[in-house]
Amino acid sequence: MRVRFHNHPLLQSLFLSTIFCFSILAHQPVSAGVLSIPLQRTIATQPITTLEIMAIVKTLFSGRVLSIKKFSSYSNPDCHYVKVLEDKGEFQMIRVGCFTDKVAQSKN
Repeated sequence: MRVRFHNHPLLQSLFLSTIFCFSILAHQPVSAGVLSIPLQRTIATQPITTLEIMAIVKTLFSGRVLSIKKFSSYSNPDCHYVKVLEDKGEFQMIRVGCFTDKVAQSKN
């Protein structure tokens, strides 16, 4: 028994959905990554506050802080995700106090 592509609707739908997914992934920006700012507690028993995080992000990036969300775990107790809209219109995702590879640097 020979299965032909044009007569089999399941194969056609799988093929088209695969092509659709790859075309969406191809249009995603490759360089759009999440930056990280390493930050440790000043006092070991007190967690990092959102005011400290906002102050550090504002010194490194000019623009508007959209949101600050805490994503803490046992290994990362002070991990925060910060969304920033820069003055140029660029959107930045920044991890503050998390353990990652990319580290943000000031623009001097």
